Amino acid sequence: MASEKQNQPKAGLNISAKTFVSTVLLLLAIMILAGVLTQVIPQGSFEYETMDGRSVVVPGTYAENPGAAKLPIWRWFTAPFEVLATSKAVTAGMIMLFILLIGGSFLVLEQSGILSHMIFTVIGRFEGKKYQLLAIITFVCMLLGSTMGLFEETVTLVPITVALALMLGWDSLTGIGMSILAVGFGFSAGTLNPFTIGVAQNLADLPMFSGLLLRLVFFAVTYCMLLAFLVRYAKRVEKHPEKSLMHEADAAARQRYQNELAGAGEKDPAKQKALGVFVAALCMVFAYVIVGLFVAGLSDYAMPVMAVCFTAGALVAGRMAGLKKGLFKTFLKGMGSIAPSVLLILLAMSVTHIMETGNIIDTILYYFYDNMVGLGPYVGALALFGLVLLLNFFISGAAAKAFLLIPIIVPLADMIGVTRQTAIQAFALGDGFTNMLYPTNVVLLITLGMMGVPYGKWFRWTWKLQLALLAVSVAALLVAVAIGYGPY
Repeated sequence: MASEKQNQPKAGLNISAKTFVSTVLLLLAIMILAGVLTQVIPQGSFEYETMDGRSVVVPGTYAENPGAAKLPIWRWFTAPFEVLATSKAVTAGMIMLFILLIGGSFLVLEQSGILSHMIFTVIGRFEGKKYQLLAIITFVCMLLGSTMGLFEETVTLVPITVALALMLGWDSLTGIGMSILAVGFGFSAGTLNPFTIGVAQNLADLPMFSGLLLRLVFFAVTYCMLLAFLVRYAKRVEKHPEKSLMHEADAAARQRYQNELAGAGEKDPAKQKALGVFVAALCMVFAYVIVGLFVAGLSDYAMPVMAVCFTAGALVAGRMAGLKKGLFKTFLKGMGSIAPSVLLILLAMSVTHIMETGNIIDTILYYFYDNMVGLGPYVGALALFGLVLLLNFFISGAAAKAFLLIPIIVPLADMIGVTRQTAIQAFALGDGFTNMLYPTNVVLLITLGMMGVPYGKWFRWTWKLQLALLAVSVAALLVAVAIGYGPY
């Protein structure tokens, strides 16, 4: 009996020991790499000026500091804790609390039967049209990233789409692919993205959201590539489940979800009302995000507001669905199951902290700046793209990277004969797609940690798609140079 209980699949969001250890080792290796760079790259910095409340680089002011002491090796390993004593401590705290609240909320939704009831409702409306459902979800998620600049705000959708994918006979990778991967790709193929296109064009003195036509074409191409990739993989998994990269890891969860789905067909007024409450909470989240696009300052609090709304909606809905006596015990159990992911976030954030403390980020910028002068427009546009790709490994925030890079990129683009619009497009493309590839991206780590997907399997699943999108991005930039993509 004890053995049978031990073999039962764990409910909720759980990060396996194997996934946790492999991710920790990978991040430690990247931390050490960042530390080594602080020993071999000269220290130096640009001067900065304040613009609209943000520090902006002043081009041509770089100065090397040869007498500065190197970052001590022991500080490479204290960096995760040092992050908590910096200006990023609030951000780190919000991310960690967000993960814990989502973990607790999801277990409540699962144990109360609301999750299976929600997915049964969706499946019922698309009976016999599940690939049409996949196409719609993928498009909507890409649209959220492309137009509203949503990314981390949509992490809450991932457990739901993964459960949906498992119930439909696919795997957890398919579920992640049609949710956060789609959002991330939409973010990169931004049409009206305020955090890449909007901020960058403003800094480059370009008309806001100008050059939309080419970006719409690129969005359409990206969507078709992602959808073809997902449909092809989902059909293969449906026909041959053993070919799924997550076949063994998903087996228990798939069986549990499909058993729940089989019993979810009965009408349950209590669960229907509870689902309505939870959906209303999700609508409040998206309403807040939309308002935040137009009201200054609101977007800074999007993550805590989202976590509170999601948690409150899940707790109230769980109680309405009949989970009363063990409600908070279930919630705390869900928080505990996802708690190891907190360490992964600190390790990822420490990589940037090491490079900033080692005072080498500006040196890397200056190296590119100094070596790109004199390049032709075609090579120059690709070099700009490469610079952003490199820095995106260490600095994942789009707006922060824009304020750091655009003041340097714009005059450089002018000198090498690349239009400013093309330079902005190089920035957007370099900032986006690799967010869902680089192991230093916090959103990717949150997602993989919640769903128990080892980074190695994620890389194996996405690297060909990423390579194809890299080729398409290069082609798009070459076309932009050829047509004199403007204005300016």
